[in-house]
Amino acid sequence: MISRLLGTFASIMFLAGLLVTACSSPAGNPGANSRPVNAGTTNNQVSAVNTTSASNERPDDATAKSTESNTTTGNAVAKAACMVTKIGGNRAVQVSQTFAIDFEPFKGSCFITSYNPEYGDIHMESQYDIYTKGKRVFSFPEQFNGSKFGCWVDGVAFQDLNHDGLADVIVVGKCAAKQSEYNENMVYVNTGKAFTTRADGNNQLGDFKTIKEITKFVDENPQIFF
Repeated sequence: MISRLLGTFASIMFLAGLLVTACSSPAGNPGANSRPVNAGTTNNQVSAVNTTSASNERPDDATAKSTESNTTTGNAVAKAACMVTKIGGNRAVQVSQTFAIDFEPFKGSCFITSYNPEYGDIHMESQYDIYTKGKRVFSFPEQFNGSKFGCWVDGVAFQDLNHDGLADVIVVGKCAAKQSEYNENMVYVNTGKAFTTRADGNNQLGDFKTIKEITKFVDENPQIFF
């Protein structure tokens, strides 16, 4: 009799142990499942911040190198200010060929290329000048070698071509003709007070389409430019 009672009691205790184990298991799962979610959220936040910081730094670097030059041009903020300069005379600023410049004799100024907006994106009837604090302070002489109509600026560079410590200016110009466009390139020498140019030198630049080609020719033939 006693042995039967002991066997029955042991069976009851075994079943009770199984019930306790089954009930306690779900309580541990929420805690275990919550960790991967929190860890994933933290990783995503760090990645987003790092990506944004890297992309914000690159535009300023690109702006500083936009003229292919080895002299100092203004930063993105200064260039943005140049873009909103009021030219007057129903003319528009050509964004791609306008730069903030920061060298003598026009430190803290803007090299602005403007055009007649009636021709749309072709940028016809272009001209280039230097503005300081919204006012034109210098007009480059003999632009496009004297051509008055149908010309536009295709490239600009600021480089010390004669190694005197002053930034000179190269303008890659193009003009329209009945058959096809042709080149009217210009080299302007910085005198420390203004920019001068020589027709005999510019007239020999008609075969060149890039700043690199013009720079090479000037290096090889300094006597006709300086």
